[in-house]
Amino acid sequence: MSDVLGLIVEVRPLQAHFRIPYNSLLLDSYPFPPRTTAIGMLAGAMGLPEEAFRELLKKLRYGVIIADPGSRVEEKAAIFKSPNSPLYPITKTLFHMPTYRLFFAGDEGTIEKAHDALLDPVFVPYLGDSESIIYPARREYLHIVEVEGGQESKLRSLVPSEEYASGARFILLKRNNLFPREYQMPVDFTYSRGKGRRAIYQNVVAFAGGYIELANPIDVLLFAGEPVFAF
Repeated sequence: MSDVLGLIVEVRPLQAHFRIPYNSLLLDSYPFPPRTTAIGMLAGAMGLPEEAFRELLKKLRYGVIIADPGSRVEEKAAIFKSPNSPLYPITKTLFHMPTYRLFFAGDEGTIEKAHDALLDPVFVPYLGDSESIIYPARREYLHIVEVEGGQESKLRSLVPSEEYASGARFILLKRNNLFPREYQMPVDFTYSRGKGRRAIYQNVVAFAGGYIELANPIDVLLFAGEPVFAF
C-alpha cells in the first residue's frame, strides 16, 4: 500500500445530526458521521459536482472513531399546515459537542486535494444537516499520515456487524460512553434514471468510551499506527 496515504480529521461540532431515514415523525440520528456523509463533506469542501462526488466515493475508504459521544438531546416541533389541519409533532435527535476522528485513505493526489480543500473550502464544511458546521477539535486537526495494512482484534473504530456477532466484548474506559449498538450505515449510492439515487447500506456496530475486543483479528488500515476498520 505504498501509494496510499491517510487523512485524519478531528472535529468537534457544536451539534451534530445524521438522520436515520426510517420515520418522518422521528428524526433519529446516527451517533457518528456515516461514510456517505463524511465523504460528502470532503466533496463540498472541494467544490465537486454530483458526478465527481460519485467518483470520490469509489476512491476513498473511510473509518471513524467516536472519541466523545457528546450529550444526546432532543428538539420537538410541530408542523402547521392550515388552521383546520392537525398538528404533526416531530422529534429530532441531536448530539451536543461530540468529538469524531475521521479517517480517509486513498491515493496521494486525492488525499492532498482533500486536505487542502478543508484548509480553504469552496463551500462551508458541515456534517449531517446544514446546521452542523464542523469545528476543529484542536488547532492541528488535519493530519496526512502513512497508511499500512494490518490485522487487529482490539479496535476503537466502527466494526462490521458480522465480525462483532462472531464474538466480541466491550471494554469500558470512560464515564461518557455509548454501549455497542448495530446500525445500517449508508456506504454508497445507486443511481437510476427518473428515481434519483438510493442508498446502499452496510450493518456496523458503533460505540464510544472504550474499545471492542473481537474474537478474531480482522483486516484493518493502520493510520500512523492507529488500527481502523475502513469501509
